[in-house]
Amino acid sequence: MTLAEATVGKRVKVVGRTRPRCGDPECIAGLGIHIGEEVVVLRAAPFRGPLLIEVPSSGVRVAMGRGMARAVVVEPVDAAA
Repeated sequence: MTLAEATVGKRVKVVGRTRPRCGDPECIAGLGIHIGEEVVVLRAAPFRGPLLIEVPSSGVRVAMGRGMARAVVVEPVDAAA
């Protein structure tokens, strides 16, 4: 699943990217989001608007467009872990 498909309020782990240009590791790292980190989608603007993403480990919050979010591959984090 991609970050654009993640449920608001649920933790997901960034595992990779789908497209080299928009999901470039250096590009998302520049926003404070690194592969292997857990992130939370705090808000999703309506009508294909941007997502508000938080990295709980560092407290970084960033707005990300849906195009870039579709290039970031994530997996759900087990709540029991």
